[in-house]
Amino acid sequence: MKIRPPAIFSFCALVFFCVFVYQALEWRTQARLYPFAIGIPMILLAIIQVILDLKGYQPKQVDDATPVDFQRTTTIEPAVALRRALQMFCWFLGFFAGIWLVGFSITIPIMVFSYMHLYGKEKLMLSVIVTGIAWVFFTSLFNSLLHLPFPDGQVQIWLGLT
Repeated sequence: MKIRPPAIFSFCALVFFCVFVYQALEWRTQARLYPFAIGIPMILLAIIQVILDLKGYQPKQVDDATPVDFQRTTTIEPAVALRRALQMFCWFLGFFAGIWLVGFSITIPIMVFSYMHLYGKEKLMLSVIVTGIAWVFFTSLFNSLLHLPFPDGQVQIWLGLT
């Protein structure tokens, strides 16, 4: 049994999902549904992965298989690739910060619109239409059909709007 970087990464994922489920314990029953439905199976899978990593399990390699599903391109400059990767990382951070600050219901349409219009350079009308469709889909599925309310953002809590 050796502690290697894959085992450390798997253990960090296990801790993340344990915290994910633990924090949802205090939520209303309907609000707990999503974190439990995702978190509990992920905890089980992460435990299995930690055990496999600690045992040093290596999957069998096929001779003609590539080590990953995709190959790095050689046609894009490394500086451009790095800039694009950092931009995507910033979009993810912005999405998560928006969810934490103002909640899912407000962040989803803001992110869809801003990503399409600002980053994707789509026309204003198309961005508005797709944002509206995304908002209607999100609201219909989670609020109306599944009755799964999402927690309010920190701004609503700080202002006492909850």
